[in-house]
Amino acid sequence: LLHDGRAKSILEAVMWHGGEAEGSREVVRGMTREERAALVAFLESL
Repeated sequence: LLHDGRAKSILEAVMWHGGEAEGSREVVRGMTREERAALVAFLESL
């Protein structure tokens, strides 16, 4: 994932982002394990 393939998972791709996406990254960091799993499952379903 990502333009250069450095992220091996959706969650890793989210964690690589900074700048304008830093706020979103921090929201994901604050999620419980179950919430992150639900987010990843949703994104994988798209």
